[in-house]
Amino acid sequence: MTKKCKHCGEVVETDVSICPKCQNFAFVDNPKVELSHEQFQELVKSATDKLQTSSSLAWRLTWRVALVIFAILGIPGAIVGWSIWDSMEGFEQSTTTNIQTQFALFSKISSNQIAEAHSAISNDVVAKFEIYGREASNKLASAYASVTNQIANEFQAPRIKQTVEAVAKGDAKDILEAEVQPAVKNFKDDALFIRTIARAQGYDFKAYQSLLAIGNGTNDNAQIANQVIVEIDRSLDRDRSDFSPKRTYMVYLGTNFYTGPFTSDELAMSFSNIAKNRTSFNREGFVNTVSDMRQPLFLPSLIEFFTNETDLGVADRLTIAISALANEDFHPHDFERIQTWWLSHQNDYTNWPIVELNKGLHEFSSVHYSQAAEAFEQVLKIDSSADMSRAYAIASYYETGQSNRAVILAKDFKNPSARWAQWAAAKAELESGNISNATVLFFNISTNYPAMLELPHQGYDVYRHIDWELFNKLKRTSP
Repeated sequence: MTKKCKHCGEVVETDVSICPKCQNFAFVDNPKVELSHEQFQELVKSATDKLQTSSSLAWRLTWRVALVIFAILGIPGAIVGWSIWDSMEGFEQSTTTNIQTQFALFSKISSNQIAEAHSAISNDVVAKFEIYGREASNKLASAYASVTNQIANEFQAPRIKQTVEAVAKGDAKDILEAEVQPAVKNFKDDALFIRTIARAQGYDFKAYQSLLAIGNGTNDNAQIANQVIVEIDRSLDRDRSDFSPKRTYMVYLGTNFYTGPFTSDELAMSFSNIAKNRTSFNREGFVNTVSDMRQPLFLPSLIEFFTNETDLGVADRLTIAISALANEDFHPHDFERIQTWWLSHQNDYTNWPIVELNKGLHEFSSVHYSQAAEAFEQVLKIDSSADMSRAYAIASYYETGQSNRAVILAKDFKNPSARWAQWAAAKAELESGNISNATVLFFNISTNYPAMLELPHQGYDVYRHIDWELFNKLKRTSP
C-alpha cells in the first residue's frame, strides 16, 4: 500500500517513515511538541534496548542450533554454524546502521517531529525484528531438520560405517597395546623361561647357553637361571667322575659294528658325519675316542664341533677334549671364554689334512695310483700316525712298481698288529706272488672286521690278483 508524502507529495510505501526525497516524516504534520536533549537521548536508548533484546533472543537460538550441529557433524557442523553466525552478524550490523542513519536524520528535523516519529520508529524496528525472528526460527528449524536427516542418511552410508569401524579398531588397538599386550608378553616371557629351564635340564646345550645369558641379568629370572645352572653343572661333574662309565664310539655296517681301535685318519674323516648324526650317545663316544687320542691336529675340528653342538652331554665331553689339548680347564659354561681363547691361539694349531686324505681316496678309487700315493704321502707328512693312509700309500706304491717305498712305509705303522697293518701285509703278499696266502689273509680281515672301510670285493682293481674261487670257498665253509 502506498501514500503521498505530506510535505513533497512523493508517493512512498506505507512501511517507510521518512520520505526518501525530502527526508521529512512522510505521514507526520508539523508537530508542536518540543524535545529536550535529555529526551532525545532517552529516545535513542529505548530504541537501542529493543534492538538488543530482540537480537539477544535470536543469538541464543542461533547458538543452540549451531552447538548441536557441531556436536554431531564436527568440522562440517562448525562450517554450518559459522554460516548462521555470519548471517546473524550481518543482519545486526545492517539494522544498527539503519537506526543510526535514522537517528542522524533526527538531528536535522525539529524536536516536535521527533516526538511524533518516536512511536513510528519504535514500532518499525520491533516489527522488523519480529519478522527476522520468525524467518530465523524457520531457517534454523529447517537447517536442523536437514542436518538431522543428513546425519541419519550418512550413518547408513558405507563410508561412515567404515569410519566408525576404523575408529573402533583404532581404539581396540590402543587398548590392546596399552593393557592387553604387556600382560600377554609377560605371560609369553614366563612360559618361554620355564620351557628354557626344562630344555636345559634335558641337556639341551642351546637352552643351557640361554640360561647363562639370562643369569647375567639382575631380575628374578636371573637368580632362578643361576640356580638351575648350578644344579646342571653338578650333574655334569658327576658324569665326569672316574666312577661314571664313558660311552664308546662304534661304527656300524648292517648288523656288524666295530668299536676300535681307530686310526687318526678314520676319526678325521668321520668328524663331519658324526656332527650330523643325531644319535647323541655315539657323538659322545666319538668325542671320547678323539679325546683319548690327544691329537693336537684335531683341536680346530673340536672347536668347530663344540660351537655347533646342541647336546649338553656331548658339549661337556668336547670341553674335556679341548681342555686336554689347550692345557686349560674348560666347562660348558665357559662357552664365551673358549671362543675368546681360540681367537688368540688358533694360529698356533694346524688343521688335520682332511683335504689331502679325501683327494687320495678319490684318486685310489679312480685307479690313479701315482696321484693317490702322492696325496697319502702329504697326509703322512702332517700326521705320521695315520695308519689307514699309510696302508693306502703302500698299496698305491705296489701298483706303480715302487715296492721299495712300500716296504719302507710298512715299517712305521703306529699299531703294527692292527687291521690296516694286516691289510697292507696281505697286499704285499698278493703283489709278491703268494696268491693263496694273500687270499686267506684278505678273507680273515673281511671276517674279523666286517665294518672296515676297505674290504675285498670282486671286480675292484686293487684286488684283481686274489684267488676268488678260494675266497668264495672259504666264505661258504666259514662257520
